[in-house]
Amino acid sequence: MKKESFERAKWIPICIIAIILMIIYKTLDNIGQITSAIGNFLFIISPLLYGILFTYFLYTPYHAIEKLLLKSKLKFISKRARGISTLLVFLVLILVVVLILVFFLPSIFSNIVELVGSIPEYIDNILEYFNNLPADSILNSFDIANTITSYAEHILPTVMDPSVIAPIASGVMSFFGEIFSVTMGLFISLYILLDMKNISEFFKRLNKAVFKREDRITKTAKYFSQINKVLFTFIASKGLDSLINFTVATTVLFIFGVPYAPLLGLIAGLFNFIPFIGSIISAFIITLITLLARDFNTAIYVMASLLIFHQIDGNFIEPKIMKSALKISPILVIVAVVAGGAYFGIVGMFLAVPVSVIIMQLILEYIASTEHGEADGEAAVDVAAEPVDEAVSDGGVAAAAEPVGEAVSDGGVAAAVEPVDEADI
Repeated sequence: MKKESFERAKWIPICIIAIILMIIYKTLDNIGQITSAIGNFLFIISPLLYGILFTYFLYTPYHAIEKLLLKSKLKFISKRARGISTLLVFLVLILVVVLILVFFLPSIFSNIVELVGSIPEYIDNILEYFNNLPADSILNSFDIANTITSYAEHILPTVMDPSVIAPIASGVMSFFGEIFSVTMGLFISLYILLDMKNISEFFKRLNKAVFKREDRITKTAKYFSQINKVLFTFIASKGLDSLINFTVATTVLFIFGVPYAPLLGLIAGLFNFIPFIGSIISAFIITLITLLARDFNTAIYVMASLLIFHQIDGNFIEPKIMKSALKISPILVIVAVVAGGAYFGIVGMFLAVPVSVIIMQLILEYIASTEHGEADGEAAVDVAAEPVDEAVSDGGVAAAAEPVGEAVSDGGVAAAVEPVDEADI
C-alpha cells in the first residue's frame, strides 16, 4: 500500500509541471488576444492612469507650496494650505497647457506636415548621391539606389491611396479621445491631491483587513513603498530631466538652423524616458534628419553637440535630479524595451522600463526577505540552545514580545498612496 502511495506521489509534480506548460503554451498561442484585451483595458482606465501620472508630476511643487503655506502666521491660509496649494499648482498647469496649445502644438503640427511633404525631395537627394558614386565605390555592391527606388514606388502610392484615409480618420478620432482622457486625468489628479489623506487612510485599513497579521502588513507596506519610490523616481525625476533634454536639443537645433527644431527636440525629450539607449536613438534620428534637411557638416556639429550634452546629462544633471538613481541593468532595459515595443508599440517601449524595474524590485525584496527569514531561523536555534536567562538578558524575549509599531506597519502604505518626498529620494 505504501509503495502505491509513493508511486502516486511521484506523478504529482509531473502533473503540475504538465499543467503549467499547457498554460504557458495556450498563453503564447493566444498572445495576440491577450495583448489586445490588456490594451483595451488600459484604454478604458486611461483617465485614471493619466490622473496618477499627473499626480506624480505635480506632487513636488504642490508639496513645496503646502509646506510654505503651513508656516504662514495667518490661520486662514495655514488651515487651508492643502486646498490653496492644489489650486495654485493647477492654475500654473492650466497656464502651461494654454501656452502649449497656442504656441507649441501648432509648431509641431507644422513641422510634421513639412517633414512629410519633404520626404519625396529627400528620397531624390539620396538617390542622386548614390547614383553619382564612383564606379569603384564599395557602396555600389549593396545596390542601395535600386532598393530605395523600389520601396519609394510601393510606399508613396500607398500613402496617397484613398483607402488610407479611413485609418487616418480613425487615428484623428483616437487622438481626440486621448485628449479627452488627458483632460479627465487632470481633474482626477486634482481630486487625488485634495483627498490624499483619506485615500492613504483607506489603503492602510485595506492592508490591515486583507493581511491581518502584523508581519504581513509590514511586508506588503514595504513592497508598495518600493513600487511608489520607483514610480516617483522614474516619472517625476525623469520627466524633469526629459524637459531639460527637450529644451537643450531644441536650442542647439535652432542655433544651427536645423528645420523642424521643436519636433526633433520633442523626440529627444520623449526618448530620454528610455534609459541608456533612448538618448542614442534620439541622437541618431536627429542627426539623420539634419543630414537630409541641411548638410553633412551641420549634421556632424549637431551630433557632436548632442553627444557632449548627453555625457554631461548622464554624469551630472540626471544623477543630481534623481538623487538615488534606479539600479537598472542595461540588459534588462534592452529586453524590456524590445518586448514592450513588440507587443504594445511606442507606449509599451516607454512603460516597459518602470514596469520591469518594479517587478525586479519585488523579486529582490522577496529574495532578501526569504534570506533574512532563514538567517533569523538560524539565530533562533542558537538562542534556543542558550540558557533562558542569557536570552532574556540579550533582549530577545523583550523584542519578541513587543508588537510592531504603527509607524512601521502603516508608513509603507501611506507612502504607496502619497508620492515619496523628494528629500527621501
